[in-house]
Amino acid sequence: MGCHTWFSVPFKTDKEEIIKLAQDYLNSVTHYGDDYKKMYQLAIDHGLQGPILELAADGSDSNVRDPDNWILYKDIVDNSIEEHHKKTGVLIDRYDYEAQKKEGLENYSNEPRIGGYPDRIVRSYDDMVDFMKTGHTLSDGTHCDFNCDADRLDKVMEGIKQFFFKHPDGIITFG
Repeated sequence: MGCHTWFSVPFKTDKEEIIKLAQDYLNSVTHYGDDYKKMYQLAIDHGLQGPILELAADGSDSNVRDPDNWILYKDIVDNSIEEHHKKTGVLIDRYDYEAQKKEGLENYSNEPRIGGYPDRIVRSYDDMVDFMKTGHTLSDGTHCDFNCDADRLDKVMEGIKQFFFKHPDGIITFG
Protein backbone atom coordinates (compact mmCIF):
# COMPACT_ATOMS: atom_id res chain seq x y z
CA MET A 1 0.00 0.00 0.00
CA GLY A 2 2.85 2.45 0.68
CA CYS A 3 3.73 4.89 3.41
CA HIS A 4 1.38 7.47 4.86
CA THR A 5 0.94 10.98 3.54
CA TRP A 6 1.28 13.52 6.36
CA PHE A 7 -0.21 17.01 6.33
CA SER A 8 1.63 19.40 8.67
CA VAL A 9 1.52 23.08 9.58
CA PRO A 10 4.23 25.36 11.01
CA PHE A 11 4.45 24.93 14.78
CA LYS A 12 7.59 26.80 15.86
CA THR A 13 9.37 29.30 13.64
CA ASP A 14 11.45 31.43 16.01
CA LYS A 15 15.12 30.40 15.84
CA GLU A 16 15.89 31.35 19.45
CA GLU A 17 12.80 29.53 20.72
CA ILE A 18 13.81 26.42 18.78
CA ILE A 19 17.38 26.58 20.15
CA LYS A 20 16.01 26.95 23.69
CA LEU A 21 13.68 24.00 23.15
CA ALA A 22 16.64 21.91 21.95
CA GLN A 23 18.74 22.94 24.97
CA ASP A 24 15.92 22.19 27.41
CA TYR A 25 15.41 18.79 25.85
CA LEU A 26 19.14 18.00 25.91
CA ASN A 27 19.29 19.00 29.58
CA SER A 28 16.36 16.72 30.42
CA VAL A 29 17.26 13.51 28.57
CA THR A 30 18.91 10.64 30.36
CA HIS A 31 19.10 8.13 27.48
CA TYR A 32 22.02 9.90 25.76
CA GLY A 33 25.53 9.00 26.83
CA ASP A 34 28.09 11.67 27.69
CA ASP A 35 29.60 11.63 24.20
CA TYR A 36 26.23 12.23 22.55
CA LYS A 37 25.41 15.00 24.99
CA LYS A 38 28.76 16.68 24.25
CA MET A 39 28.19 16.35 20.50
CA TYR A 40 24.69 17.86 20.71
CA GLN A 41 25.87 20.59 23.08
CA LEU A 42 28.53 21.59 20.56
CA ALA A 43 25.84 21.69 17.87
CA ILE A 44 23.73 24.00 20.04
CA ASP A 45 26.70 26.18 20.98
CA HIS A 46 27.61 26.61 17.31
CA GLY A 47 24.05 27.00 16.02
CA LEU A 48 24.12 23.93 13.79
CA GLN A 49 20.62 23.89 12.43
CA GLY A 50 20.16 20.17 11.64
CA PRO A 51 21.02 18.71 15.05
CA ILE A 52 19.22 21.56 16.84
CA LEU A 53 16.04 20.93 14.87
CA GLU A 54 16.37 17.20 15.57
CA LEU A 55 16.58 17.80 19.31
CA ALA A 56 13.83 20.42 19.30
CA ALA A 57 11.49 18.11 17.39
CA ASP A 58 12.22 15.27 19.84
CA GLY A 59 11.50 17.59 22.76
CA SER A 60 8.26 19.04 21.39
CA ASP A 61 5.04 18.07 19.71
CA SER A 62 6.65 18.43 16.30
CA ASN A 63 6.76 15.49 13.95
CA VAL A 64 8.60 17.14 11.05
CA ARG A 65 11.40 19.66 10.72
CA ASP A 66 12.38 21.65 7.69
CA PRO A 67 16.06 21.05 6.91
CA ASP A 68 16.27 24.34 4.98
CA ASN A 69 14.56 26.65 7.47
CA TRP A 70 14.23 27.15 11.21
CA ILE A 71 10.75 25.63 11.26
CA LEU A 72 9.20 22.80 13.21
CA TYR A 73 5.90 21.40 11.93
CA LYS A 74 3.00 19.71 13.66
CA ASP A 75 0.59 17.18 12.16
CA ILE A 76 -2.64 18.93 11.14
CA VAL A 77 -4.80 16.61 13.26
CA ASP A 78 -2.70 17.21 16.39
CA ASN A 79 -2.70 20.94 15.68
CA SER A 80 -6.49 21.02 15.15
CA ILE A 81 -7.10 19.12 18.38
CA GLU A 82 -4.77 21.45 20.31
CA GLU A 83 -6.42 24.59 18.88
CA HIS A 84 -9.87 23.17 19.66
CA HIS A 85 -8.77 22.43 23.23
CA LYS A 86 -7.45 25.98 23.67
CA LYS A 87 -10.73 27.47 22.43
CA THR A 88 -13.20 25.18 24.20
CA GLY A 89 -11.34 23.46 27.03
CA VAL A 90 -12.50 20.13 25.58
CA LEU A 91 -9.79 17.64 24.70
CA ILE A 92 -10.58 15.20 21.91
CA ASP A 93 -8.68 11.95 21.56
CA ARG A 94 -6.47 11.80 18.49
CA TYR A 95 -8.16 8.58 17.38
CA ASP A 96 -11.76 9.65 18.07
CA TYR A 97 -12.60 10.35 14.43
CA GLU A 98 -16.32 10.75 15.12
CA ALA A 99 -15.71 13.52 17.68
CA GLN A 100 -13.24 15.22 15.33
CA LYS A 101 -15.80 15.14 12.52
CA LYS A 102 -18.59 16.34 14.81
CA GLU A 103 -16.48 19.30 15.95
CA GLY A 104 -15.41 20.10 12.39
CA LEU A 105 -11.69 19.60 13.01
CA GLU A 106 -9.34 19.40 10.06
CA ASN A 107 -8.39 15.91 9.00
CA TYR A 108 -7.16 14.82 5.59
CA SER A 109 -6.78 11.41 4.04
CA ASN A 110 -3.43 9.69 4.44
CA GLU A 111 -3.56 9.15 0.72
CA PRO A 112 -2.23 9.06 -1.89
CA ARG A 113 0.30 6.48 -0.79
CA ILE A 114 3.76 5.88 -2.19
CA GLY A 115 6.42 3.29 -1.42
CA GLY A 116 10.03 3.89 -0.57
CA TYR A 117 9.60 6.59 2.08
CA PRO A 118 10.65 9.59 -0.01
CA ASP A 119 12.26 12.43 1.92
CA ARG A 120 10.70 15.03 -0.36
CA ILE A 121 8.83 17.92 1.25
CA VAL A 122 5.82 19.03 -0.81
CA ARG A 123 5.01 22.74 -0.40
CA SER A 124 2.07 23.32 -2.76
CA TYR A 125 -0.81 21.65 -4.56
CA ASP A 126 0.98 21.99 -7.90
CA ASP A 127 4.14 20.47 -6.40
CA MET A 128 2.06 17.50 -5.18
CA VAL A 129 0.44 17.03 -8.60
CA ASP A 130 3.88 17.07 -10.26
CA PHE A 131 5.28 14.60 -7.72
CA MET A 132 2.31 12.28 -8.23
CA LYS A 133 2.99 12.28 -11.98
CA THR A 134 6.67 11.38 -11.62
CA GLY A 135 6.82 9.33 -8.40
CA HIS A 136 10.36 8.73 -7.19
CA THR A 137 13.18 6.32 -7.75
CA LEU A 138 15.09 4.62 -4.95
CA SER A 139 18.88 4.45 -4.90
CA ASP A 140 18.71 0.83 -6.13
CA GLY A 141 16.77 1.94 -9.23
CA THR A 142 13.35 0.76 -8.05
CA HIS A 143 10.66 3.20 -9.15
CA CYS A 144 7.76 3.99 -6.81
CA ASP A 145 4.47 5.41 -8.09
CA PHE A 146 1.67 6.90 -6.03
CA ASN A 147 -1.48 4.89 -5.56
CA CYS A 148 -4.96 5.76 -4.43
CA ASP A 149 -8.31 4.06 -4.89
CA ALA A 150 -9.74 5.45 -8.13
CA ASP A 151 -13.12 6.08 -6.50
CA ARG A 152 -11.44 8.25 -3.83
CA LEU A 153 -8.94 10.15 -5.99
CA ASP A 154 -11.12 13.22 -6.61
CA LYS A 155 -11.87 13.55 -2.88
CA VAL A 156 -8.19 13.07 -1.96
CA MET A 157 -7.06 15.69 -4.49
CA GLU A 158 -9.71 18.15 -3.28
CA GLY A 159 -8.42 17.61 0.28
CA ILE A 160 -4.86 18.39 -0.82
CA LYS A 161 -6.08 21.53 -2.58
CA GLN A 162 -8.06 22.64 0.50
CA PHE A 163 -5.11 21.98 2.80
CA PHE A 164 -2.80 24.28 0.84
CA PHE A 165 -5.55 26.87 0.46
CA LYS A 166 -6.05 26.98 4.25
CA HIS A 167 -2.34 26.54 5.06
CA PRO A 168 -0.14 28.08 2.33
CA ASP A 169 2.90 27.51 4.59
CA GLY A 170 1.91 23.91 5.24
CA ILE A 171 3.81 20.89 3.95
CA ILE A 172 3.13 17.29 2.98
CA THR A 173 5.65 14.59 3.85
CA PHE A 174 5.69 10.82 3.61
CA GLY A 175 6.50 8.16 6.16
